[in-house]
Amino acid sequence: MRNDLHLLLKRHWKVDAFRPQQREICESILSGRDSLVLLPTGGGKSLCYQLPSLLFDGPTLVISPLISLMQDQVAQANARGIKSMALGSQQQLDQQLDNAAYGNYKLIYCSPEKLQNKQFTARLTQLNIHCIAVDEAHCISQWGNDFRPAFLKIKNLRHLLPQVPIIALTATATPQVVNDIATSLALNDPALFQSSFARNNISIAIDQSGDKLGRIYQVLKDEKFASIVYCSSRRETQSTQQFLHAKGLKADFFHGGLSEVEKKDKLLAWQSNQVPIMVATNAFGMGIDKEDVGVVVHLNLPASLEYYYQEIGRAGRGGNPAKAILLFQPQDAERVKQQYLAQLPSKQVLQQCYKKLCNYLNIGYGEGFEQSWELSFSDFCSTYSLPAKQTASCLQLFDQAGIFQYTQSNKREAKLQFLCSVSQFKREIETAKRTASVLFQTIARLYPGIFEHEIKIDLDRIVEKSQLSFPVAVKLLANYHEQAFLHFSYAKYDVKLTGLVPREDSYSLRPLLEDLHLLHRVKKEKIDAIVAFAQNNADCKQRELLAYFGEQQKANCGNCSAVSCDEKVEIDLPELQKKILDLLQVNPLSAHELKLSLAGEESQQLGLLLETLEATGKIKKNTFDQFYVA
Repeated sequence: MRNDLHLLLKRHWKVDAFRPQQREICESILSGRDSLVLLPTGGGKSLCYQLPSLLFDGPTLVISPLISLMQDQVAQANARGIKSMALGSQQQLDQQLDNAAYGNYKLIYCSPEKLQNKQFTARLTQLNIHCIAVDEAHCISQWGNDFRPAFLKIKNLRHLLPQVPIIALTATATPQVVNDIATSLALNDPALFQSSFARNNISIAIDQSGDKLGRIYQVLKDEKFASIVYCSSRRETQSTQQFLHAKGLKADFFHGGLSEVEKKDKLLAWQSNQVPIMVATNAFGMGIDKEDVGVVVHLNLPASLEYYYQEIGRAGRGGNPAKAILLFQPQDAERVKQQYLAQLPSKQVLQQCYKKLCNYLNIGYGEGFEQSWELSFSDFCSTYSLPAKQTASCLQLFDQAGIFQYTQSNKREAKLQFLCSVSQFKREIETAKRTASVLFQTIARLYPGIFEHEIKIDLDRIVEKSQLSFPVAVKLLANYHEQAFLHFSYAKYDVKLTGLVPREDSYSLRPLLEDLHLLHRVKKEKIDAIVAFAQNNADCKQRELLAYFGEQQKANCGNCSAVSCDEKVEIDLPELQKKILDLLQVNPLSAHELKLSLAGEESQQLGLLLETLEATGKIKKNTFDQFYVA
């Protein structure tokens, strides 16, 4: 089996060696044992269930909280040659389940809310499921970072599929959350795989500079590697990007309100280092596995230490030294409380918002299940004179509680008709500038009936096919509309909602209203924790972060901005040599993997000690370029 796993790893992932604990986790799943996996961001969690799926006769069911995360993982798995699908709407479900039953799929992704669908659960037993993977498993705990009540329904699969092992995976879990995961999923004597949360190659700094933008420029102006600057609002991403651009740095911005084409283009430009600096909200992060990120800067405090840990974990994934800089001023403590706590809605506000939303969408009693709507958030707020920030909090809670699936987008519903004759259209293609010619030919190919009547068009698809930028395409259509060459109109929708339960005013909200006090309390505790982390510059930041996740580190890291780490740490070389041998006694490790396991000052001595140990015959290298004890 070990040889099979290695062959599949090389064939589908194009790498020669497992990351720490990956092979042991795969073997645990293949043995049929429940497993609980805590690996840091970038630790390769998805491989731990995707690779074993290739050795099963039937598919692995993957339960994931975010549609965009599912779509990203399905695309990556299919690109590796692992046949995968993500279950969609009710209309698609029958066909998709037929395909899953007879199409030799290895991975089937679904949201936890899908388990409330009786048609779906009734057919699960026919799919020969061999493993259940629960991704982002911390969502099952009310004390977790993104609690979703629908995760609590997963344990019902134990009755449907009693012999199928469950693997629960997360990158951010406190000890209390770990206990909740095991209990709430009814895991049976699970094998626990827990990697250290330490990011020893990342230097953590709390920077109290009075000029935040000036400090960002100073940090990034000579940076040779890719960088990310996290901001707490869309407006700040654009203003910060403009500041850096004016200073001569190549930077772009990214947030959840961009179209899918814009997101894709910006991500590709950053990944290829055409634009090395990305200024973004926390919408930027999913699916990012770039090894050469040298700096992550936080312009503002994030909403929790969990988010902070995930975001700094996007730096230094290749094992090279990296920096995480949190810019903090005293007034930021009050700002983050106002941003995340002051807008928390009361029970009455939630009830009113729900009722007005149902009226706005024309949802009758007993209706709305698995229906979808696109709307303008500002229009909804203005229609009922609702405060925007508090209303946004309501929508987020409706999503969290499994009432509506809430997605922010930047979709334009566009309609178009050519008012010219076909001969005029052909002449325009021949004489117009190249951009207009390419755009019109693309539209004519995609929508052949567009001369006879007005047609709803997909601007994102047109932009992708024509390879023009979104603003250029819209401006061209608007100009030709003014010339009466065509009729073009579009409305901007920035919210998509999907009903996850039928409308029942007295019932639908009940679980959320009952849990509201606890949800507010957890949110406050997380804000208090991130504020305390930023305010305390006396204690080692690495140790403080690890302690939050229940991990004790005896020594200071010697690699952060804390006063206690200012003095250079003296390294006991014989003790470090013993530490290296102890690590290699457990598993063969590459130099890079060893580096990630050592503190910053220790890792600087690694090369010399490996040479000494190899020269004296105490360690050797295997065919995968890993060291092991001779």
